Amino acid sequence: MSQEWQIKNPSISLYPFHLRDDRDEGYKQVAKNAQILWDNLADNVGKEFNINELKSLRDKLICYKNGVYYPDGERENLTQVKLLIPDGKPLNFQPITQPDNQKVHGSINALRLQDTYTADLTFCYKNLTIKVADLTRLNPEGCLLQNAIKPSLGQTLLLYAEPAFYDTYRKLADESVKAFVQDKQPASVDFRAEGKLFGSPIFEYDSREDDARQRCHFLVWLQENPRTLEFATSTFNFYLMNLLCSRAKIIFVYGEARKNYRQAQQIVGELEKKLPKLRAIESEQNRQVKLQKLKELLAEVHTKMLAFALQVRYLQEDRNTIDTNAENYGKELTRIRGLCIPGDNLDFWQRFLDLAENKYQRQIEIDLNYLLASQNLFQQSISTVRGMVEIEQVELDREQMELYKQKEEEEKKRSRQLENIIFFVGTAIGGGQIFSAAYPLIKDTPIKWQPDFSLPLHPFAATIIWSLLFGLLFGLLMLAIAVWVRKTFPR
Repeated sequence: MSQEWQIKNPSISLYPFHLRDDRDEGYKQVAKNAQILWDNLADNVGKEFNINELKSLRDKLICYKNGVYYPDGERENLTQVKLLIPDGKPLNFQPITQPDNQKVHGSINALRLQDTYTADLTFCYKNLTIKVADLTRLNPEGCLLQNAIKPSLGQTLLLYAEPAFYDTYRKLADESVKAFVQDKQPASVDFRAEGKLFGSPIFEYDSREDDARQRCHFLVWLQENPRTLEFATSTFNFYLMNLLCSRAKIIFVYGEARKNYRQAQQIVGELEKKLPKLRAIESEQNRQVKLQKLKELLAEVHTKMLAFALQVRYLQEDRNTIDTNAENYGKELTRIRGLCIPGDNLDFWQRFLDLAENKYQRQIEIDLNYLLASQNLFQQSISTVRGMVEIEQVELDREQMELYKQKEEEEKKRSRQLENIIFFVGTAIGGGQIFSAAYPLIKDTPIKWQPDFSLPLHPFAATIIWSLLFGLLFGLLMLAIAVWVRKTFPR
């Protein structure tokens, strides 16, 4: 029977959310793949629908120049930037004629919401009733799903239709989602909640993958109140887009927070394996080997701690980001409620806000408390190792100083011995030269070995005595001159 169900004037709106800025690149720095959203909308969706206006989307965006991504073309310091040229108004497509002569109408609006690119891409049938199964025509080859669009923060699809032939609103919504998604979504897109907006039931579906980029979030809004579209003004659409953007950021950031926590836990495990090495190093007897091992351990632990501190910082940023976006989500929800009519029920959107404020934020706080306790432990360990390194370094320096002093004393001793040897050799050589100079006198006047003090001193003896006296006087003279020079010309 589901194949017989029919809907009238269906429209499908795609709201993708893609980060323009990347915190890893620096404050307000453009992400490396910031332009991928516009490229995929132009190349994938434009090709599948064969829409010339969409194929040439890059030529109609202020963030492109000559077909090349040019983010400087956007106006600065604005929280909202309309990206379409010339006036930022939505771009309407020429009607697309399908094989059975049915016409698909479409339009796109491109915006920048603070640090995020988003679009409102809508396709619809006008004044036409179709089978639910024919919704596949509004998603050829799954070109409107995440695998084709690849938005970094995820996306939301909103189907609006007037029930024509159906059993219940809920079953009609179920079949509509199945027909639109087909088999192009890996995970099952299941019903999650329902409510009422502007007098008509609205149903929420979600595949709930951990990776926000693969997660399929689907809203089916079935007209019950004939005035529903009258209340769904452009103001409401803007509020809805901001609410869905905040929702996407919360889900994305929470997923990143879980990744950061797991990486931090892995580092904790690695650090815990390093601590037993400290006990083994303490038993090392060779002080130099011990010091080297302590330095190596300190370097390893310090590197791991830097990586650990980075993950903790990311978690703190994730917590702050969820806080900010939960606040923004609450503001937009309040604004939408201000537009609601009696009987509307948006509790399912409120439950997501409660989930973000209670579970997500609480979980990150628990994770941070655990990691900060571990961080304190490892910082104490680093301080202990650093203290041991300083102590061992002082002890090793003292031992090396004592060894140096010993070597210095030995060197002085060897120097004195060398001086004695040089003095002895010099004396011997000088004496030998004096003797050799006086020796011919012995041949001329033989020495009488019987002393006779009445005779004059033998020339040989006189020569040696006068040589020694002259050398002594000459040495004293040179010493006196050296002392005078040092006093007269001090350095």
